Amino acid sequence: MSLMESLRPGIHPRRATPDETRAVAEALASGFFDDPVIGWAWTEPERRREILPDFFELWVAGCMEYDEVYTTPDLSGAALWMPPRVQRAFDENAEAFAIGVEHAARESAPAVMELLTLLDGNHPHEPHCYLPIMATRPERQGRGIGSALLDTVLEQCDRESLPAYLEATSARNESLYARHGFHTIGELPLPDGPVLHAMWREPDA
Repeated sequence: MSLMESLRPGIHPRRATPDETRAVAEALASGFFDDPVIGWAWTEPERRREILPDFFELWVAGCMEYDEVYTTPDLSGAALWMPPRVQRAFDENAEAFAIGVEHAARESAPAVMELLTLLDGNHPHEPHCYLPIMATRPERQGRGIGSALLDTVLEQCDRESLPAYLEATSARNESLYARHGFHTIGELPLPDGPVLHAMWREPDA
């Protein structure tokens, strides 16, 4: 057990298995339900509740192909992780994935594609690991699950001397990431919506 893991007793993140794809997607949908960016894209709560599990399942399945989905034993939280090799694979299949995103987003497809275009246009070119999605079920938040998931993936960055990048969708998330060594490198405003914060972390020596 690492030092970081020992600071969070009882929380032992692991790689999710393919048969857990839907359960992980549902955990992410629950965790993101009240997120300001998600609320900007899907303004109607009932539609958001119906659509988000399918939308996140697309992302989970994509990362699951490369064994880069992390969760907890009780599936209360999850993180999707993209080392450089996974980012390259997604880039090579960008057109097909975009079609899947548009289908899964349903009537909010224009807003979601505008969001993804904003993120893609500001994505760093330097080799790095990317955390596109991480969330914990609301009833389990504040118990160190997000920190434990972060510790697990960031240890990989430190071992491989790679920086990490993400976009924080709320002030609470930005604060969590800052405690793990990330610093804000830019603001990404959505039209008539919230501002995401691009964040970067250099590996620990």
